[in-house]
Amino acid sequence: MIAEYFGRLAGTYGDGVYYGNRRQAVLETIAPEFANARELLDVGCGNGAYLTKFVGAPGNRTVTGADLSFEMLLSARNRAGAKCRLLRADAARLPFKPESFDFIFASHVLQFVADVEGVVAEFARCMQAGGVLIATWQRDDSVRKTLSAIVGPERWREFREVILRWAERREADARPRVRYQQAFAKAGLRVEERTAPFTVTWADIDEWVKIRWMPLIPEGERERAEVMIAELAKVGAPQSLTQHEPLIVGRRDG
Repeated sequence: MIAEYFGRLAGTYGDGVYYGNRRQAVLETIAPEFANARELLDVGCGNGAYLTKFVGAPGNRTVTGADLSFEMLLSARNRAGAKCRLLRADAARLPFKPESFDFIFASHVLQFVADVEGVVAEFARCMQAGGVLIATWQRDDSVRKTLSAIVGPERWREFREVILRWAERREADARPRVRYQQAFAKAGLRVEERTAPFTVTWADIDEWVKIRWMPLIPEGERERAEVMIAELAKVGAPQSLTQHEPLIVGRRDG
């Protein structure tokens, strides 16, 4: 289900100013660890939005991308070229020998995982002594919460029904931060948290909605969705918003 869902977004996922600003903020935040990486794994690499940055950065390192979606991997190959190794793999059963990587990156992967502890343990198995695991995730001050505050609860329910009901269903998790912390600690990793702030305009968010959600909406319902998106710009949306991408960093002692 997850692979099929994201396969439909392979051509555009991660495009646009919103995703670009978020990605740049994350890259700046992880720059100290990335500078020392020699064997890098991007788990859930998708269509290669981060991979292209990893392979294009100065330095001598080997970059590997793994994803469950064949369509995403095809798009990643087109974007990243032959400068990295790509393979189809389940995050819960990575086809690598123990201690294969000194830098493992997972952007917005853990929220789609049923067994977080098992997956983090699998990541840790593949980490070298002295290696680092960095995961990004979604928190409550996401765009969805911002949009809900702008339009009000009743209008937001309608917005969700028309546009967001096509999102991949995930089990509600009221305390993802604690859950991830515990999984990292159980895997024997020293845990650190960071936040990558980034700013976007209302036009960027409008673009994000169209890139992220519109491709999932059946054609017969897109006209209504487009009308609702246009209405959002008329209900007092702020000119710019500061968002915060949370990161959890796990270090394996050397």
